[in-house]
Amino acid sequence: MANKYADLHCHPHSRAFHWMRDTRFEKKAKRRARYNPWTVVLSNFKHQEAGKRAFTYSQCDPVKQWNSGAHLVFASLYPMEKGFFGGNSNSKSLIKKAVNEVAEMKPEDFVEGEIGNTFSDLSQEVTGGDTTLKDYFQAVLMKMPIRRINYFQSAAYDYYEELKREYDFLVSKSAEETRNFILIPFIKNIFANKKKKRRKHPKSLEATGTYVVAKTANDIQQTLDASKMSFVLTVEGMHALGTDNNLDKVLDRIKEMKGWEYPVFFVTFAHHFDNGLCGHAHSIIKSASLLTDQSQAMNGPFNDLGRQAARLLLSLTDDNTRDDTLGRRILLDLKHTSATSRKQYYEEIIKPCMQKGDVIPVIASHVAYSGVKSLADFEANYDNETDDWEIDGFNAWNINVCDEDVEMIVNTGGLLGLCFDQRILGQQKHDNPDSKLLLWATLKGILDAVVNATSIAAADKPKVWQILTIGTDFEGYIDPTNKYATSLDFDKFRNDLADSIQTEIIDKGLSDKYFLTGNNDKDEVVEGICFANALQFVKNNF
Repeated sequence: MANKYADLHCHPHSRAFHWMRDTRFEKKAKRRARYNPWTVVLSNFKHQEAGKRAFTYSQCDPVKQWNSGAHLVFASLYPMEKGFFGGNSNSKSLIKKAVNEVAEMKPEDFVEGEIGNTFSDLSQEVTGGDTTLKDYFQAVLMKMPIRRINYFQSAAYDYYEELKREYDFLVSKSAEETRNFILIPFIKNIFANKKKKRRKHPKSLEATGTYVVAKTANDIQQTLDASKMSFVLTVEGMHALGTDNNLDKVLDRIKEMKGWEYPVFFVTFAHHFDNGLCGHAHSIIKSASLLTDQSQAMNGPFNDLGRQAARLLLSLTDDNTRDDTLGRRILLDLKHTSATSRKQYYEEIIKPCMQKGDVIPVIASHVAYSGVKSLADFEANYDNETDDWEIDGFNAWNINVCDEDVEMIVNTGGLLGLCFDQRILGQQKHDNPDSKLLLWATLKGILDAVVNATSIAAADKPKVWQILTIGTDFEGYIDPTNKYATSLDFDKFRNDLADSIQTEIIDKGLSDKYFLTGNNDKDEVVEGICFANALQFVKNNF
C-alpha cells in the first residue's frame, strides 16, 4: 500500500499562477482550459535533482503531489508582497556595485550560487535606468516573468483583489479529474518535445488526478476514501486583506472571507513585511538588502487593530468569549509572527480563552527549533540576529520556535510543521548540508523541550508526537534540504525519519525518556508525522 503524506504549508498552485496570470491563458477562451493548477511549468531538472534553491523548478505542483502520495495538502494563498520589489534607500547604488562586480564572480559565489552566469550576461546587455535594471535583476533571481514584477510594482496591484484571483485559480479544478498540461516558457518551447519530456520525467510531468478543495472535515475524509487529494485552503500573511492601503477595510474583509464557498482553515498572521497589525520576525538575510528592507515593524508588537482582527478571525468578542455569530473560526498560524507579538497573543488571547474552557490550538506551520528557551530570550537577542546567529547549531532567529512556543503548542493541542528550508533548519552557507541530520536535529530539539518542560503535565508530554507534521514551505522560494527538494522525496524523508528514531532513541535505550512507550511506537509516530497527525488535527478543528 502506498504511503500517504500531509503538508501543512505549501503553495502547490503558485508557480503556474504566476506564469499564466494576465496572459493569453487567462484572457483567451481557447487557452483558458489550461489556466489551472494542473499546468506544470517545465522545471530545470538538474537543479531539482541537486536540491538547488527552488527558483527554477516546481516543488509541489499537483502532479508531484499526486505522484508522491501527498493526499492532504494545506494550500496556501499568498499575494506576493510589494516589499520584495520596492528596494530600499541604498538599492540603486548597491545594484550599480553589483553590476560592476558580478562579471568577476564565480556562479557559486553570487547570491548563494543561483544566478551568477545568467545575470552576468544579462547585465551587460541591459540599458536604461536603474529601475529597469533592478527589474531584470529580480526577474533573474526569482525566475519570474518581468511583467509580473512590473505588475507588483504598479499602482494597479491590489493584494486583496489578487488574493481573490488566486483563490479562483486554485478552486477552478476542484473535484474535476484532469490530465496535466506542460508549459514551456519562451524560446525553449520551439525545441522541446513534450511527449519525450513526459516519458523522461514521468513523476514530475505526467498525472491524471483529482484534488478536492475541502468545505468541511467530512469532505476531507470522503475525498481520501475516494483516493483523491484533499486541499485545505490557508492564507499566508494578513497583508493579503489589503493592509498596505486600506486598514479600515480589514475587519470587513475578514467577514467577507468567512463567507467564501471554500473556507480558509488558518491564516499565517504575519509575513516578511509590516502588515499594519502586528510585528513580523526577522526573516531576510543581509545580502537580500539589495532588493528589500523589512525593518519597519520588524520584531514589534500587536496594535489595537491587530488584536481586533485576531479576535474576529477566531470568532471572539473583546472579552475573549466565543461568539458563533461572528462566523466560522479561522485559526492563526504564528510562523513569521515576532516573539513579542507571540507573547502578547498567548497572554491576551490563548491563556484567557483556556481559562474559559475554549482551547484554541496554536499553529506553527513551517518552522524549526531555535535552541532558545523563552520568548523573552528572543527579545533580548533581537539585535544579535545576524546571518550566522545560532545556538547549539540551530538558527536562533525568532522566526523559529523556542521552548515556550513548543509548550504552548502541546498544551493547546496545536500543530507544528517541520520546515524543509535548510537555512531555517540552521544550515549555514558554507556548511556541508546533511538533510537527514538537519531535520532530525530540529525534531530532537523539540522533543527535548518537552522532556524538560515544567509547564506540561507528565501525562501530557507523550502528546509531543501528536503535534508534529510536515510543513515544507515548498514553492515558497526556499533553499530546500538537498535530499528532500520536492514532494517526490517524501518517501526518503519517511525512511530517514524511521532510521533516526531507531538509531538515536530506541537503540540507545532512550525510548522511555522520549515517550516511545504504550501507544507510541516507531511506526505509529512516523505515520503520525507524515500524515495522521495533520489529518486528525484538521478533523478536530476544521
